[in-house]
Amino acid sequence: MRRFFAAARVLTGLALVVAVAGRLQAYLRFWVERGDQHLAVDVANFFSYFTIQTSLFHAVVFALGAWFLLARRGAEPRWLGVLRAAATTYTVTTGVVYNALLRGLPQEAALEQPWANEVLHTIVPVYALLDWLLAPGRSPVRWRTVGGIVVYPVLWAACTLVRAPFVLDEGTGNPWWYPYPFLDPHESAGGYGTVAVWVAAIAVLITAMASLLVGFSRRGARPPDDDDDLGGPSD
Repeated sequence: MRRFFAAARVLTGLALVVAVAGRLQAYLRFWVERGDQHLAVDVANFFSYFTIQTSLFHAVVFALGAWFLLARRGAEPRWLGVLRAAATTYTVTTGVVYNALLRGLPQEAALEQPWANEVLHTIVPVYALLDWLLAPGRSPVRWRTVGGIVVYPVLWAACTLVRAPFVLDEGTGNPWWYPYPFLDPHESAGGYGTVAVWVAAIAVLITAMASLLVGFSRRGARPPDDDDDLGGPSD
């Protein structure tokens, strides 16, 4: 069982890297053909997507998780449980948001890559959830981890909203660029008020998802049998 999930984690992590690389290649070709003059800005925009950042993060976490299953026995160290909880929360939430809000949005024909979209937004989120529920070696994660998990998405949203008004969108000519339409106050009927509602709703969704995952981790899981902890007693 441990070898099965270790192999699955390696393959899933590689699938994430390949999907991100495939998306980047398609975007680079599109930008060059469009005649963009600021490719460095385009690349920075690409890596500004929440999906791209969290996919690469989860690829690293999958690799660490695979190493643990092959190299060690017993419950995983708490630090790995925290990383896995965060990565799983982000990946599953991304899948939910994409399939609920973004799947039907029109896209340039040159950027359509159904295989990459399905890997990033459907296949990996489903596997990540199954891995969290079924893989051996799970350790109980502290409840306070939920607050830490929420910090990154909130900071990401804040940085995005601060940066976006100063980035030129070479495709439309607009002097702003937002990675997702629900963050763009120019696209929302209520402007920044509607954007704030969407950010709050997604923060609630991430908090709920993290709480569910942490709660499940505390049901019948073995505590770590080593000192690889983040410090302090378990809550």
